[in-house]
Amino acid sequence: MKPKLLLHICCAPDEAYAVEVLRELYELHCFFCNPNIFPDKEYELRLNEAQKAAEIYGVPFIYDDYLPDLWVQSVNGLTDTPEGGERCRACFYLRLSRTAAKCAAMGRTDFATVMSVSPHKNVKMLDEAGNLAANEYEVSYIPFNFKKSDGFRKSIELSHKLGLYRQNYCGCELSYIETKARVNS
Repeated sequence: MKPKLLLHICCAPDEAYAVEVLRELYELHCFFCNPNIFPDKEYELRLNEAQKAAEIYGVPFIYDDYLPDLWVQSVNGLTDTPEGGERCRACFYLRLSRTAAKCAAMGRTDFATVMSVSPHKNVKMLDEAGNLAANEYEVSYIPFNFKKSDGFRKSIELSHKLGLYRQNYCGCELSYIETKARVNS
């Protein structure tokens, strides 16, 4: 019998790749938790695509309430920091602490995140947030670095093959503004 793993999902492309890697090792249950996503239409699109990916793989899927005010509170005072800095650390902790709480509420012991697929995510920072959240809820965070073995490129190929939407920014309003500024400059 495979060990059970609650897998935090940020988006369908990262989910598809991580599920491909982990499905033979774990009994997966996907959990979409992203109060950071802006605007709400983008949230709905990413949620629907993540559900689609879970259906393709036959993996159970649940999602958290969409509570963007929680994200605003979590990055309060950090909005002037760049992407990849302290605001991201706060955002990672918010999402992974909600995942750890869901893990404990489900009677599971282990959780992980797919966020490490992205070349823009600091794996050390993700793992620190995951471990902090795990300790708070007395569950275990299982670290994976899905960037290894060319994971990001493979996630792009897989999302094209499966017809999954690929976003062009992290998800939060600040990253949305920064991405638009880069494109327009």
